[in-house]
Amino acid sequence: MSKPILLTVIALIIVVGGLVYVVKKDNSSETTVPTQEAGDNTNTTTSPQATLPVAITSSSMSISDNGAIVSGTVTPNGAFTTYWYEYGGTSNLGSKTANQTIGSGFVAIQAPGYIVDLVKNTTYYFRLVAENQYGKTAGNQLTFKTTTNGIPSPVGALPTAKTISASTISKTSADINGEVTPNKATTQYWFEYGKTTELGSLTAFSGIGDGSVKVPVSISLSDLLPKTTYYFRLNAQNQFGTINGSILNFKTK
Repeated sequence: MSKPILLTVIALIIVVGGLVYVVKKDNSSETTVPTQEAGDNTNTTTSPQATLPVAITSSSMSISDNGAIVSGTVTPNGAFTTYWYEYGGTSNLGSKTANQTIGSGFVAIQAPGYIVDLVKNTTYYFRLVAENQYGKTAGNQLTFKTTTNGIPSPVGALPTAKTISASTISKTSADINGEVTPNKATTQYWFEYGKTTELGSLTAFSGIGDGSVKVPVSISLSDLLPKTTYYFRLNAQNQFGTINGSILNFKTK
């Protein structure tokens, strides 16, 4: 090979090598976004996953000749949940109380029930059952025996609960209101609220006595988001069961 041709070939090799180095260097500066594997919660914030409710039957009860006040707890687990008691003269049960709504939060809530029209001196089986859109669960089955010594039915009835419009609304707070009538049985109340009609958040439970007159109630909410619509309702509960007010809404400023 002549000297001019050899020099030309060497020059081409040097140019091509330089181009390859530049391309590799540019590519090495690219940022790669790592993919997140399933189940990897690094640097993420997730809400609790809604699921089946939890129902636990309690051994705490009050028995009379012809009825029984029974109790238990229900955890709604993120979806509107109803509960009732199944009961009967054998472990096959066969009868049930009326459905009652217990909300949609993630905390255990008392779930009282009143079983009536029973026979004196008779053993009954019962259990608490809860259901939401994800399915139905039942608590453990227990028994009680009605009395024969003339114990009368308990005094009182289900409370009443009426949700009333919110007031004192600001950018980040509001007062939510209602009215409760205990109906002669010791009663507690609480509010549910949230950014959808599914609600999901609960206020503290507050006692309101055992009177027979309507009592105004109110709770102040804080740490709300500005210009956001919130839904809420009042709930009341005594030994005879749980009652829900209607769902209303307000919008922060």
